[in-house]
Amino acid sequence: MDERETLSIPESVHDILNDKPTAFLSTLRPDGRISVNPVAVMFDGTWLRVSTTKDRRKYRNLIHDPRVAICVPHRNNPNRYVEVRGRAEIRDDGDRSFIDSIAQAYMGVERYPFDRPGDERVVIRIIAEQVSAPAIPLADDPPARPD
Repeated sequence: MDERETLSIPESVHDILNDKPTAFLSTLRPDGRISVNPVAVMFDGTWLRVSTTKDRRKYRNLIHDPRVAICVPHRNNPNRYVEVRGRAEIRDDGDRSFIDSIAQAYMGVERYPFDRPGDERVVIRIIAEQVSAPAIPLADDPPARPD
């Protein structure tokens, strides 16, 4: 798949995507219910990518139905966010290079330390079909939160 097959994500929210965000990934269960999970997300300027294992519900959901939505709030100002809706492309991460890149970026360690023996890692690449990054009043200067 090449870059022409995904919508571009506005540069105005690249700071959100490059700041070790916690994203919220939505998938559809076979019974039609929505499942939402917090995930670490990596952005390379074009693609949003997430890691998971083949035994996780999100993987099974995406095998059944590749439609996906991911919402990425600014980690210090949730009034700023980007939402991407589209479909997932799944590839094996047999050499664990992608999950290890997440561990390096998010944890400062060379290897991801939490997999169990036999876990099979995959990379979920999100093909953006719709992108929403609304300008919200006071997003850059939110009112003080009460104590």
